[in-house]
Amino acid sequence: MGKKIRLLCVVGIFSALVLSLPCISFTAAKYPSEPINNVCLFGPGDQADLFNRLLSKHFEKSLGVPFITVNKPGGGGAVGFTYLTGQKPDGYTIGIGTLENMIVPTLTEGKPPYVPEDLHILGQVATIYNVLVVPANSPWKTFQEFVDHARKNPGTKFGSPGIRSTIYLRMETLNKNAKLGLVGVPFDSSAEATSAVMGGHVPVGIWDLGSARAQQAAGKVRILFIFESPAAAGLDPKTPWMGTLDKNISEKDVDISHCLVVVSKAPDDVKRVLKGTLEKVVKDPEYLADLKKMELMPNYVDGNIIMEKKRPARIQQVRAFYKEMGWLK
Repeated sequence: MGKKIRLLCVVGIFSALVLSLPCISFTAAKYPSEPINNVCLFGPGDQADLFNRLLSKHFEKSLGVPFITVNKPGGGGAVGFTYLTGQKPDGYTIGIGTLENMIVPTLTEGKPPYVPEDLHILGQVATIYNVLVVPANSPWKTFQEFVDHARKNPGTKFGSPGIRSTIYLRMETLNKNAKLGLVGVPFDSSAEATSAVMGGHVPVGIWDLGSARAQQAAGKVRILFIFESPAAAGLDPKTPWMGTLDKNISEKDVDISHCLVVVSKAPDDVKRVLKGTLEKVVKDPEYLADLKKMELMPNYVDGNIIMEKKRPARIQQVRAFYKEMGWLK
């Protein structure tokens, strides 16, 4: 009888200890325990789509759950981020976009139901190499020749995939700060803008390096200028770039960089898992090799730095630009 009483006492004490620890959940699943949707702001086959799938592949390898690319194109990012911020904030829906994708739709008419601060940036992941190209039969053999012509002939046209695209914003920023006197011609897509240059309908365009390098190798276009470091991009180091321009021009450049985001209301432990995984992925040699194949520049920056410094500065810069263009009410 004594042994039974002692056993009951031990059981009772153990039960009391367990009940006194309400913060411990023995049924909660460890994150992540199910597939994660990775929202892409553009359609299938676009460079942003390919990068989304690339990053998803490396996250799958690290976390052991499927990452599913969900294409939500439209509105320069507004459609995709509206979808993302409308999902349950449990970390099972994330997304990839540039700062401009987050900012621009919130400044213009038909504002989406979110603000940039609703998106928690886990990190800036990679930067898109942008270059200025001209047709192979163009009279301009160098960037300086093009600059001299543009300044003497105000109204020289450049092609872009829409006046509210990030590419247009970048080119127009260079145009104004370098006093080139160019006039942008908007097209409905990057493909149309590319075709316009190759067909001679506009004399110059701003492209991603991957598209430009392939067409240059085919003898169809000539690269005159790159915004990022030519050495990092594998171009002739003597190629003119932002680093060769006056600081008053280069410091105002609008780089186009992919950022990985989750909604700000997501749990802190979820953010830590995703950020920690990202920090491992961006150092993975296989990932870096994949980036090189995609003609993207490794350019990881901690998300807190982006949210505290870069995003507020970019919001101010874009708002001032849009006000000058007369696009803000």
